[in-house]
Amino acid sequence: MNEAEYVTMYEAEDSHWWYASLHALVLQSLPKSSDLVIFDAGCGTGRLMQLMQVRGRVSGCDNAPEAVALCGKRGVSNVRMCDLNTTQLPESRYDVITSIDVLYHRAVKDEHLVLKSMHRALKPGGMLIFQVPAYEWLRSEHDEAVHTERRYTRSGVVTMLRDAGLVVEKASYRVGLLFLPIAAIRVFGRRSRNGRGRQNPVSDVTRHSRIVNTLLTKVLLAENALLKHVSLPFGSSVFAIARKPATKPDLKQHIEIPTGCS
Repeated sequence: MNEAEYVTMYEAEDSHWWYASLHALVLQSLPKSSDLVIFDAGCGTGRLMQLMQVRGRVSGCDNAPEAVALCGKRGVSNVRMCDLNTTQLPESRYDVITSIDVLYHRAVKDEHLVLKSMHRALKPGGMLIFQVPAYEWLRSEHDEAVHTERRYTRSGVVTMLRDAGLVVEKASYRVGLLFLPIAAIRVFGRRSRNGRGRQNPVSDVTRHSRIVNTLLTKVLLAENALLKHVSLPFGSSVFAIARKPATKPDLKQHIEIPTGCS
C-alpha cells in the first residue's frame, strides 16, 4: 500500500470501528487456549499481534519496512521482514495462522501457492483465520491506495482454501450490516470521479466523531455475535476459518483391487 497508509493504519487500529470489530472477530474465532503458537502472515502495523498475545506466543512478518518499523513503535518486537511469495515457513509449526487482508495485494504473485505454504506451516488440526476484500464491482480509490490486485467472492474463497488442502469451517461475508451505505459510497464515488484518479489516492480509513465511531463499532460487534450462528449473504469482505486436517487421508481405503488379483 502507499507508504502514508501505514501511518494511517497505525493511528487508526486501536479504536477505528472497522479495525476494532475485525480484531474482536478474530479473537472470538481463536481456539480457547492461552498456549497457542500463532503466526500473523502480513501483520501490518502490529495491533492484531498485540491483542493475540493473551492467547499464546505470537510472531509475525510483513514485506513493508514501514510496517515492521511501526510494529516496533507499538512495542511488538517478534516481527520480521519477509516475502510470503518466497519465504519457506517452518513445517507444522503453528496452531493458528492469521492472514487478514493480505492475499488480495498486488505484491502477492500467486495466492494459491501462498495458501499451500500456510497449510504446510500449520500443525495437524491447526487453524487458518482469513479475510480478503469482496466483489470486484466494489473497487474504488481505496483499492488504489492499498494496492488491491484482486477482490473475491465467498464461493471463490471456499474453492481456493479447499484447493490448498484446508477444511473450511466458516465462510461468510462480513460488514454486511453496513453493506448498502458502503456500496453506495463506493459506486457513486467512482462515478463522480468519472475516471479521473488522484495522483495520491487515499483509503477509506478516515476519522469519525466519537459518537459515530462508537455507533458503527457497536453495529459490527453485534454482527460478530450473529456470525457465531449464521453466515451473511453479502458484505464488503469475505471472512473464513479453515483447518488443516488432523490426520492424512488413508489412501488404502481408496485402492480398488482388480478381480482375479491376490
